[in-house]
Amino acid sequence: MLQNNDFLIVVSSLFYISFVFGCSHPETGTQESYLQQLEAWQESRNEEMRDTSRSWLSLVGLHWLEEGESTFGADSSNTLQFPGSSPPFAGTFILTDTVLRLVAAPEAQILHAGAPVSELEMQHDMDDQTTYLQMGSVNFYAIKRPEGIAIRIKDSQSPALVAFEDIPNFAVDPNWQMEVRLDWFDTPLLIGIPTVLGSERIQKCPALLVFEVNGQRYELSPYESFYGDPVWTVIFGDLTNGETSYGGGRFLSIDAPEPGTNSITIDFNKAYNPPCAFSAFATCPLPPPENRLTLAIAAGEMVYGDHHKKHFE
Repeated sequence: MLQNNDFLIVVSSLFYISFVFGCSHPETGTQESYLQQLEAWQESRNEEMRDTSRSWLSLVGLHWLEEGESTFGADSSNTLQFPGSSPPFAGTFILTDTVLRLVAAPEAQILHAGAPVSELEMQHDMDDQTTYLQMGSVNFYAIKRPEGIAIRIKDSQSPALVAFEDIPNFAVDPNWQMEVRLDWFDTPLLIGIPTVLGSERIQKCPALLVFEVNGQRYELSPYESFYGDPVWTVIFGDLTNGETSYGGGRFLSIDAPEPGTNSITIDFNKAYNPPCAFSAFATCPLPPPENRLTLAIAAGEMVYGDHHKKHFE
């Protein structure tokens, strides 16, 4: 359901936005279907958060591996401490260069694809077939990032997951659905995307999104999908960050337009929180400097829980 908190200032129905191409919000006759479509999108986001396999609220741990052996289990004497529901000693990870092996303790009863395992080579999330392992209510797998290889842990009984309430949203304002101009680069521009880990990832930016709000020009730099999908992602910051929206900025996903297209429609009512808005165990990108807008975009998802802190200045 569409939500907003009473104590928050929402966008007035008289708020006027002027665009390069003029307003493109739905006409009165289509307002109801537009609101229904947004409500369905919001509910799909809530369903994702309720789904243990997809929800970032089920994350309960992230452990970066060092070369060599790392023991794991619930006991604090292990190199990697797992949730309390795990056996005191559950096994050992062995990292040699980029090859990761698991040696399981018999009493841990670790399953892979439903079958018990004693030892196996693990594929990380950038491989074709990620190795997902289960130990009671706990699931874990390896992730690979520029910073190294880590073990990510999920728990279907995570308190944050069990206590989940719908993601709050700003009141829908059709004025935040707008047509924007595309300024294409002859060759995609390489932009640095900072992360919450303090590192930087280089992504390809094919074009600028150019728009105006109240006569002021703004630009956003989208980047192409790392996986080659026909989608652009915009990571942006605005003046609501750290107050009514998540302090680390928000995302927009856009269907990649055909090269040379003059304009596209974007909808800030579909601005969504990154994983780090829900969990301290995610490795999120942050808005690059060029995407930190001096504009309050009171549209899309609001802050969830206590994640108000601004991650950039």
